[in-house]
Amino acid sequence: MVSQRKPTSTRFLLIVGGREATWKGLQKAIKQEARYLTLVAQTGEEAIHFARNIQPSLVLIPYHLPNLNGMELYRRLKTIAPEKVLPAIMIMKEGEKMHHEHLSDLHLLEEPYSLDTLFQLLKHLSKG
Repeated sequence: MVSQRKPTSTRFLLIVGGREATWKGLQKAIKQEARYLTLVAQTGEEAIHFARNIQPSLVLIPYHLPNLNGMELYRRLKTIAPEKVLPAIMIMKEGEKMHHEHLSDLHLLEEPYSLDTLFQLLKHLSKG
């Protein structure tokens, strides 16, 4: 008899880049408040590798990354499973202008931001 696995309701949040002190604090707060399991990718290439293996529910991406910008990384992540919705929060510097096409699954968050603001956005995105 083959056992059937129940669908998992685990939600993975992929955090890309940033300073270690920043993402460690975010990981702890997000796990407690937003109930996501978090995984941190140091580079865009590592984020792509992780996304192929875990299929994140949500991605937190800084606009400025070494070797490619956050928009390009988001486009690449979307090609991994184009049939699935992949909400993302793009972190921008205060007052920064970004030219991008309107993407309904991409939400901009300007630095500095409060954890409350981030949690409200996570809650909104988790409702789907």
